[in-house]
Formats: sequence, C-alpha cells, structure tokens
Amino acid sequence: MIEIRPLSTRSGTAIGVEIENPEAPERPAVIVVIAKRGLLVCGNFDIEELEKRNITAAKIVGLTKIEDALQRNVVAVTSRAKALGIDVGMSGSEAIEKMNV
Repeated sequence: MIEIRPLSTRSGTAIGVEIENPEAPERPAVIVVIAKRGLLVCGNFDIEELEKRNITAAKIVGLTKIEDALQRNVVAVTSRAKALGIDVGMSGSEAIEKMNV
C-alpha cells in the first residue's frame, strides 16, 4: 500500500509518501517527504547516488511513519541541500522549512 498525505509546515505544505513493506507492515519500505526544493529521504536511500543525480536531499534514519521525518535529525546531505543551509544534526522540520522557501 502507498500512503500520500500533506504535511503542514510554517513555510507551506510538503507531501509525505510512505510505501509499505508487505512482509513487515510496521516497517515501511520507503518514506519520502517532498518539499518545493528538495527531499527528506529515509535510510533506504543512497545519499551518494542522489548527489550524483544533482538532487537536493537530506537523509534521516529510523523512520516508522511519515511524521518521524520531521522529528528526527538529518544524518547526511547532498551538496545542493548544504547550499540551502541544511546540515547534519538539523531536525527534519528545520530542513523542510529551508527546502520549502
């Protein structure tokens, strides 16, 4: 199952996407939050590959639901995300605010 829903932030709305793992529904296969200028991605994404594709992205690990992406801290960023002021240790909600401007 795929769940798509809006997430309200101070700077606008982001879109949360969760793709269920059919073999372990309590642990989603993929979680992504899409902002105007970038992505928050779960631990299943390779940040180096996103870098090669010139994608603005910040990686957050340990997610079990979309809202977790806003509460946990960034563990890796692409250079384009860094250029927006997003850095390791920043909360997901802070990163989304910078991506949504």
